[in-house]
Amino acid sequence: MKRTFASSTRALGQRLGLGLGILATGAMLYGCDTEQNTASNTPTPAAVAEASSVTQWVDPFIGTANEGNTYPGAVLPWGMASVVPQNIDFSKHKNSAAYHFGAEHIYGFGHMQLSGVGCPSSGALPVKAITGELALTPEETRSRYSKEQAEPGYYKVFLDTFNVWAEMTATTRSGITKYHFPAGKAHLVFDLAVNQGEMRGGRFSELSANRIEGYQIEGNFCDAGQERKIYFSAELSQPAAVYGQFDSPAFLETQKRTPNADYVGASFSYEFAEPTELELRVGISFVSVENARENLVTEQGKKSFAELRKAANAAWEKELSVVEVTGGRKEDKTKFYTALYHSLIMPHVSSDVNGEYLSVDGETVKKAEGFTRYSTFSLWDTYRTVHPLITLTHPEQQLDMVRSMVDTAEDSGWLPKWELIGMEAATMVGDPAVPVIVDTYRKGLKDFDVETAYQAMVKAGTQYETFNLLRPGIKHYLDLGYIPMDDRGGEPMEFGWFNGIVWGPVSTTLEYNLADWNISKLAEELGYEEDAKRFYEQAQSYRKLYDEETGFLRPRNKDGSWMTPFDPLDRHWDIRWKMSGGQGYVEGTAWQYLFFVPHDIPGLIDLMGEEQFIDRLSSSFENYYFDMTNEPDIQYPFLFNYVEGQEHRTQDIVTFAVDKYFNTTPWGIPGNDDAGTLSAWLAFAMMGFYPDLVGEPQYQLATPSFESITIKLDKDFYPGDEFRIEVENFAEENRYIASKSLNGKPFNPFQLQHEDMVKGGVLKVTASERAALN
Repeated sequence: MKRTFASSTRALGQRLGLGLGILATGAMLYGCDTEQNTASNTPTPAAVAEASSVTQWVDPFIGTANEGNTYPGAVLPWGMASVVPQNIDFSKHKNSAAYHFGAEHIYGFGHMQLSGVGCPSSGALPVKAITGELALTPEETRSRYSKEQAEPGYYKVFLDTFNVWAEMTATTRSGITKYHFPAGKAHLVFDLAVNQGEMRGGRFSELSANRIEGYQIEGNFCDAGQERKIYFSAELSQPAAVYGQFDSPAFLETQKRTPNADYVGASFSYEFAEPTELELRVGISFVSVENARENLVTEQGKKSFAELRKAANAAWEKELSVVEVTGGRKEDKTKFYTALYHSLIMPHVSSDVNGEYLSVDGETVKKAEGFTRYSTFSLWDTYRTVHPLITLTHPEQQLDMVRSMVDTAEDSGWLPKWELIGMEAATMVGDPAVPVIVDTYRKGLKDFDVETAYQAMVKAGTQYETFNLLRPGIKHYLDLGYIPMDDRGGEPMEFGWFNGIVWGPVSTTLEYNLADWNISKLAEELGYEEDAKRFYEQAQSYRKLYDEETGFLRPRNKDGSWMTPFDPLDRHWDIRWKMSGGQGYVEGTAWQYLFFVPHDIPGLIDLMGEEQFIDRLSSSFENYYFDMTNEPDIQYPFLFNYVEGQEHRTQDIVTFAVDKYFNTTPWGIPGNDDAGTLSAWLAFAMMGFYPDLVGEPQYQLATPSFESITIKLDKDFYPGDEFRIEVENFAEENRYIASKSLNGKPFNPFQLQHEDMVKGGVLKVTASERAALN
C-alpha cells in the first residue's frame, strides 16, 4: 500500500493528542496525498502496483509508533540491505528503532536495519543530503520532512529544510537512493560515527570523486560486547566537484573510540546549475569491501532506479501472494498483508552473491554450498510464530535458516540463541533454536544435518561441568528440576549474558522444559530411546514449581521452600532493569507464565483441576493480566481448545485480540514486533489457526477473519498444491464456529494437523453469531 503523508510530520506530531481519540473510532490519521507538486525537481512517481496485487494492502508505517520499532524504508524479503530514514539523533540518544512516527527531523538514511527489535543495533552507513553551505553536525544536517510515501521495497520523502526529494529502493544486498536537488550548492555527507548501534566508528579504504568504500563497526547488541564490520561500496552517478574526509566533530570529546575504527566522515559537494537528480548506489557485505562491490554490481548492474523499484515490488508480490485472502474488511486485508510483510523481513540473508559469509569466529570466511546463509536470529521471540509461519509458507527459506543454525553449531559447538551477523549475543533465556529445528524436522523438512543438530541439543541439555553458553543454571535444573531463586549463579546486579547468571529462574526453567520436550520428540524420531525418556522426564519438572496453595508456578529456593513474599502481579524487577519481569520471571508476571507449559497443557490441567484451569484462564483475559505486547503469553487465547466445550472462548478471545490490539495506523502493533513475532501471531490468528506448541505438527483452530484463505504450497517440499479455508455464513457478527468439514467429511477436532494441510485440500467452517455450547 502506498501511504502518503500530506501534512508535515511535525504537524502530525502536534496532533498526537487527538490521535488516541481518533484511533478509538477506527478512523485513519492519514490518507493518500492528492496534491500535485509542480516544482521542476519533483520526481515523476513510478507506476504503482496494479489493483490486483497484494502489495497494495501493505502499509509499512504500521508499527512505527507505540514502540513497534518497525520502519518504512526500502527492503526486500529477508534482505541484508535496507535503506531506512533515521529520524532519531543517534549522537545523543540510544534507541532500538531508527524511525519513530511523528518525530520532527530526519537525520539521515541508513543502509542496514533490524525490524522490531528491543536493543539498539544497525543503521550502518548513514547518509545526509543537504543544500547551501557544507555542514557536518547532526543539528546542521537534520531536516524537517513531509509527504512521506512507502510501499514494499520503496520509500520517498521531501526534506523540507533543504528542498530535496529523496526516494529509495533496494535489492537483497544493496540499496539505491535518488536525490532530487534544486539548483545551487548540494552535498552528501557520510558520518561513520553516527549509527544506531552501541559501537561506533569505521574507516574508509577508498575515497574518490564518485566512490566511497570502507567499513563501519557494528556490535555490543544488548550489551553482549562483540563487534563486527559492515563493509560497504558506494558509488555516485556524478563525480563531486569537491570531496574529502573529516573527523566527526560531535564525537571527538564525548565518545569513546572503538578499537580498529575512527570517528570519521566524508563529504561530496556539488554546484548544480539547474535541478538535478543524483543517484547513490550502495552494496554491503559482512565479509569484505570487494564482496560489497560485487554484490552491488551483480544485483544492480546497469538497471535504472525505476527498474529496480519494479523488481523490488515484484519480489514482495511473489512472497506475499503465497497466501491469498478474499472477503472481509479492507482494513483487515491491510492488517493481514502488512503482518505477513513484517514476518518476512528477518532473519537476514548473510551470504554474499558469491556465497561467502563470515563464520561465527569473526575471522573465517566460509562459502555456502547449495544454500543461502542467514543471520539475525531473534529466537526467543521468533521460535513461537515466525519460524512456524515460514515453515508452512516458505519451506525453502526455512530449511536454509535451519541449515544456517546447524552451521553455527558446526563452527562453535553451540546452536544459536540470539545471533547477529555471526555474533552470538546470547540474549534472552531458554534454548530457543531447539523448538525451531524440531518443528521444522517434524513437519517434513528434513534435508539438513540433523545428527549435528541433535548432538548440539544434547550437549546444551546436559553439560554443566564446564561453561554452558545456552543454559545457565543447568546444574540446578538437572539436580533439582528447577533453577532456585536463592542460587542463580551469582549476585543479581552482576548479571551478564555470558557469566552463567540466570535471569528469571521460573521462566528459564519453563523454557528449558519446552526445549527438553522437543529434544525428546526428536530423539524418538531418530531412535535414541534412552535420550527420549530422559529428556521427557526433564520436561516434566515444571510440576516442582507448581504451588497448590497459590495456584501459580512460583519461584522456589534451593532448600525447596517457596520464595516469599510472592506477588503474582509484580513485574517491576527481577535482575536486569525496571519492568524486566517480576521476581523469578522474564518480561512478565506470574500470571503471564501461569500457563506457559505448552508441551503439557493436559498435564497442567490435571495439576490445577479443569474448573480452576478454565477459571484462571478466563480471569487472565477478563482482568487484563494477559499481555499481547510481549511473547510469554501470546499462545494463551488458544488454550481453551484443550477443554471440550470451551472452544468458543478461544474463538471469542482471538477475534477480540485481533480487533483490539492491532490496527492500520502507525500504532497498529501493540509492542515491539520483535523481528516479526507479533506480526506473525496476527497472520496466524487472522487465518484461523495457530501453532501453540512449537515442535508438534498441529495447529489450534479459531475463527478466520476472511471468507476464504488460500495457502499455495511449495511443490518442491509438500505434496499438495494448495490448502484452502472457506467460511460459510461469513459475516462480521458471526465470530463463532458452528461446524467444520475437512475435504467434504465432518471434522470435529479443534486441532488441525500439519500433515493434512500440506497434502492440500479444503477446510470448510460454518460461522455463527452464537457460540456452540456443550
